[in-house]
Amino acid sequence: MADQNVVQQRYLDAAAAWYESNRSKNGAINTNVMNAGLVVSQMLADGLYIDDDKLYSNGKSQVRGLSGTTIARILARHGERRLFTREGGRTSRGTVLLAASFRDVVNGVDLPEGAEVDPKRVSYDLEKYFVGCVRSDYFDKQRIAVDIKADKPVSFIVNDILQAASERSDKPTGAVLQHLVGAKLELRFPDEDIGLDQANAADLQTDREGDFQVGTTAFHVTVAPMEKLVDRCIENKKAGFRPVILTLEGRMQAAKQMAENVGMADSILVQSAEAFIGTNIEEISIYDGDNIREGVARLIRKYNERIEAVEVDKSLMIDEPRWLVKILDNMG
Repeated sequence: MADQNVVQQRYLDAAAAWYESNRSKNGAINTNVMNAGLVVSQMLADGLYIDDDKLYSNGKSQVRGLSGTTIARILARHGERRLFTREGGRTSRGTVLLAASFRDVVNGVDLPEGAEVDPKRVSYDLEKYFVGCVRSDYFDKQRIAVDIKADKPVSFIVNDILQAASERSDKPTGAVLQHLVGAKLELRFPDEDIGLDQANAADLQTDREGDFQVGTTAFHVTVAPMEKLVDRCIENKKAGFRPVILTLEGRMQAAKQMAENVGMADSILVQSAEAFIGTNIEEISIYDGDNIREGVARLIRKYNERIEAVEVDKSLMIDEPRWLVKILDNMG
């Protein structure tokens, strides 16, 4: 009897080949390909052979059961609750053709002799595969979407942005944090030369003592403090610089413990990056509500300008809400 894992892999390989065959020459892929893959995968739970009656509705003009709600339900089953497509491609003739082609692929999978296949497991694994496709080829390609509410403390807004970044499959939280800190420093010190590099460029590749350097202070930005960073801070001290580690609120204690382990607890300042950015923007705004709203707008725009200038992946940019664009337009 064929191993169930071998059977599962045959279906997954067939799905991957079909999916990649629908990718354009520039690497893009239409969301209807994802929708078709998701809904046909769900159909398999009731039986591995999908005939026309199971696939179509309304005289073969639509895919049976396909809707934005259906797609959202499949995504949620695999832990993905971000808004994808509102209608799921239900009204698109292209989706019907794509679903039919994928149906033909799964109906024609060559199974080992004597294979006993669990339809529900095949369905679940294929759904999971296509949910991964949605994450990598849709969500990871969009600008970071955050409900930015300017009446919230700015540190909370920064945390919301970082949380949205952490939900992407490529986990760009470190890059986002570094450019947020850079944007904040540019706003706070407009006459200083604030470093502008790709987020994966180590400070050792530059002439700076850290990710950023202002005066004799070296700023190290990290979402995951490591011992080698503390070693870098020790080098900063020997060179006459003041090292500051900016990390996530939840990682501060770990960074402080590392500094304490090498007897540098009183020499390395560890700060919450969220508070460092937020408090400073509010200080620049003289703690005035309207000014803070403007300060948040300028922070996001400056961040996006940094991404546009040096990062290859423009999906790291933050989606600018209409109120933010309006404020900056009125400022000229």
